Amino acid sequence: MAKGKSAARPSKPDDKPKTLQRTYRFNTKLFEAFEDDCATHLSNPKRVIEALILHWLDADKDDRAAMAHKHRERIGSASRDDE
Repeated sequence: MAKGKSAARPSKPDDKPKTLQRTYRFNTKLFEAFEDDCATHLSNPKRVIEALILHWLDADKDDRAAMAHKHRERIGSASRDDE
């Protein structure tokens, strides 16, 4: 009797897909300005976002706090992510 794929071995954390698509909501005006700027500099917005994520992850705790503080100053502290 042949065993099914799921019964052959349990799923491990290493079995996660290498890429994953997620959806985030951005302010339309802000994201349009970002896309226009990327087009002006001949950059792919996805690559720019990836670079920003990597920059965030490479930053130390104090640098992340400084980035978050600057963002809060720009948009105000009443954003949804602070709730």
